[in-house]
Amino acid sequence: MDSVTISILAIVILFAMMFVGVPIFVALGVSSVVGIVLLQGFEALSVVPGVMYDRMASFTLVAVPLFILMGEIIFASGLGSDIYRAIRISLHRVRGSLAVASVIACAIFGAMCGVSLAGAATIGKFAIPEMLRAGYKKTIATGVIASAGSLALLIPPSVGLILYGLVAGESVGYLFIAGVIPGIMIALMMIAYVLVIGYLKPDLMPAVSLEELEREQESGNPWIVTIPALLLVFAVLGSIYFGIATPSESAAIGCFGAILIAAYKRSLSWKVIKKIVSDATRTTGMILAILSSALVFGYLLTRLRIPQELVMWIMDMGLDEYTVLIAIFMLLIVMGMFMDVVSVILIATPLLLPIIKTFNYDPIWFGIVMAIVTEMAVITPPVGLNLFVIQGISPGNTSMMTVARGSFPFFLILVLAVVLLTVFPSLVLWLPFG
Repeated sequence: MDSVTISILAIVILFAMMFVGVPIFVALGVSSVVGIVLLQGFEALSVVPGVMYDRMASFTLVAVPLFILMGEIIFASGLGSDIYRAIRISLHRVRGSLAVASVIACAIFGAMCGVSLAGAATIGKFAIPEMLRAGYKKTIATGVIASAGSLALLIPPSVGLILYGLVAGESVGYLFIAGVIPGIMIALMMIAYVLVIGYLKPDLMPAVSLEELEREQESGNPWIVTIPALLLVFAVLGSIYFGIATPSESAAIGCFGAILIAAYKRSLSWKVIKKIVSDATRTTGMILAILSSALVFGYLLTRLRIPQELVMWIMDMGLDEYTVLIAIFMLLIVMGMFMDVVSVILIATPLLLPIIKTFNYDPIWFGIVMAIVTEMAVITPPVGLNLFVIQGISPGNTSMMTVARGSFPFFLILVLAVVLLTVFPSLVLWLPFG
């Protein structure tokens, strides 16, 4: 059987199993094993454990469970509500202050945990009800949180960037540093959109009650409680940027800092600790299971020379670099409509990276742009995970399409961000490479 037939069969098996609800790591594993057996016979399966071990036994990968644990601890500590309250009170004179506070809080929370769903769920649980009580339209309230929560995919310490760096063989530290400017830029673009809509259509985002603000301001300076969060962000990112620690070591620093914050806030009980460890273990297990299967799938693609064949096919078609980029971005968005972000990154990276290198794009730049495109995917129906999370935590009968409609303007903002980073790649590469 020729390589083209085997590759088509493996991909058909993969998507067929996913379509009927088989877990992605199982679908990847089965399709990979079938492909390897058809290509090299049953004896070739002896290489599978080695393929998994070579990449899984990585010091860089230690950062994944640590950052996930850090996010769960921060989630349990209630620090997200403190950050949101401080920003909201400080911006009370600004039209759309609750939505602006939501974007900033999601960005800061993303810089502490690196997991999109955690940021959206944490900030959304108290921000959405508060915006609805203030008279915000439900599309605005839910769309802002779903979209701003996705910033955790880009703003370091992003778990997605760690996985991309591992599969692509790129420095995770460089990826973290490269994500700072684009992350801040996108957050500012979202804030600008909210401010413009707030002034053009004030009925969508009414002003906050002065009586309520005065009552909260009497409780003291709200920014005092956010100092630990800002110190934690500086400790994690600063230790990487100044060369004090590797990403894995900074994850350990962040985890220890999160424990101190939670202990200071007296939010750790044995019941809470059990839930933190259980949730972190479940999430880590899911990610590592998908990663191990994706590594075997990548091995199959390499043996079939699929990336090289794709490069030759594209070169023979005479497509220019921008057409190829648009096609790649469309593919990633479509994949993200039906898969979780981890699966998209792990499956697409070994397939697309040779194409990117052929057109002389920097792999660090592509990792950041890929993170932004996966941000689009998590707010795109029918399987945009942030849409489901926000639908689930929103009060009342909220449909997924309500959340999707509110997220659409932010989807366009992300498209604009990709265009800007493509035209001006130095926005990504300046910090890591000077």
